[in-house]
Amino acid sequence: MPATSTSAGATTVLVVAYRHADFVVECLDSIRTQSAPPERVIVADDCSGDSTPDVIADYLAQHPGFGELHRNETNLGLNRTLNLHLATVRTPFFTYISADDLMAPQRIERHLALLREAPDAILAYSDAEVIDRDSRRVAESSKDEFPWPDSPSVRERPFAELIHRNWIPAASLFFRTPELQAAGGYREDLFYEDFELLVRLSKAHTFAWTDEKLVAVRRLETSLGATGFAATSPRFLTALDAALQHYSDAEPELRALALSRRWELAKRASRSPMDARTSGRMLWSARGGASSRPALARHLLAWAAGSAKRRVRRPRTSTPGTP
Repeated sequence: MPATSTSAGATTVLVVAYRHADFVVECLDSIRTQSAPPERVIVADDCSGDSTPDVIADYLAQHPGFGELHRNETNLGLNRTLNLHLATVRTPFFTYISADDLMAPQRIERHLALLREAPDAILAYSDAEVIDRDSRRVAESSKDEFPWPDSPSVRERPFAELIHRNWIPAASLFFRTPELQAAGGYREDLFYEDFELLVRLSKAHTFAWTDEKLVAVRRLETSLGATGFAATSPRFLTALDAALQHYSDAEPELRALALSRRWELAKRASRSPMDARTSGRMLWSARGGASSRPALARHLLAWAAGSAKRRVRRPRTSTPGTP
């Protein structure tokens, strides 16, 4: 395990790669040319099954001492991979980036400065450019799609606003390592990392921020954002519900709003491909958000009827020798 760093500005960058052979070199170049170089660069390949790890290995061989390659023997998924390597980080600061995204040359330097200026903040974030497969700019700012709140205090203390929207680019998050580790890192039972984490951390911590575009986020048809965030995706609904559960002990207005949102998610889950037992638990857990007892009873009955139909439709498995 790496020794604890004594440098006040030491940063570890974790690059997570999954079938990113066409993009990882550009990503690594953007890290290697930082104005404030990271102390440690971990490149984790999540069992890509293509040439990605070979491309990474060739790059690291060309730049000795720049980074270390770690290959998952099986596909662990993003959050498990993040936690696996976060546990080894001993620098005061940590950030991760997908191997298809990029850092602006001054990204680490500016985020370090932000956290020095805001000693109580657990993380810093920034705006992002949006680029396509060929690194052409699609949008000058991520704000075009996800507008930021106007109030600086809301940007700094986002807990109450995050129940309405998430404007914070995940690729821009830059953490104080000990605080992130103490908070438990990433939820491994969720398929994507940022929203639940942001809500959880913002309950007790402030965030630092800048309007500068310090990262570039690549939009691909095969990216997690394009494939995993469908409105009826069971994984997406589960992740949203997990984030909203953090408002269960918030002030009454926020608590009631979160419960109402959870009820709407649970109704959507009951009509989704989610397995009946899980969607039933979601409905029951969020029942306090139903508009009335008759509405609760109606949706529970609809869930029961739908579950029965699924059991009837389930193909019967036969044993050898039976028709």
